[in-house]
This record gives sequence, structure tokens and C-alpha cells, in this order.
Amino acid sequence: MVNNELFKVHDLMSVYKLSINYAKSMYLLTGKKVQSNLAEEFLVRLGNHQIKPEQSVKYLGVIVDEKLNWSSHLKHVETKLAFASRVIYKTRNILPLNTLKLL
Repeated sequence: MVNNELFKVHDLMSVYKLSINYAKSMYLLTGKKVQSNLAEEFLVRLGNHQIKPEQSVKYLGVIVDEKLNWSSHLKHVETKLAFASRVIYKTRNILPLNTLKLL
């Protein structure tokens, strides 16, 4: 059923001369009881290309995983904040106070 709908989307995109980057295309099976082997059995095709399953995807800057929890996103944000705070800490004696306030 999914492949039939994606076939219609592919045809519609051909009519309007739109293209898809198949290398970046992926799908995500979500739910509390998602089994990892289910994604391997579930074949999704768009045109002549097979779309690969992923355990987490980044959409509009938010990382969503198959269990729809925030752990992957929070880990990513934590890493970015740790790097930024380390930079501010190391430059505290070098930069003037008004510049540090901008950071």
C-alpha cells in the first residue's frame, strides 16, 4: 500500500519536473513496540530506488527516533552546548567582557 502511494507521488513529481535526492531519502518506523527486524522486512520503493530505513532522522533541526522520545536530540544538544561552553571558558581571559556577553 505504501509503495502504491509513493508510486503516485513519483508520477506527480515527474509531471511537475521535481526531483528527489534518493541518497538522502529515508523512512522511520515509529511506535513503542517497533522491532528492528521489521524495518529490514519492510521494503519501501520510490520509482526504481529502494528507500533505506533509519533508527533516527533529523527533521527541521529536531532529531526524532523510532520510539519518539527525546534522548537522541538531547544528546546532540548536550554535545553542542558542551563545546560552546568550553570555548567561552577558554576565552574568558582573552576577550573583553562586552564581547563575552555577546557569546
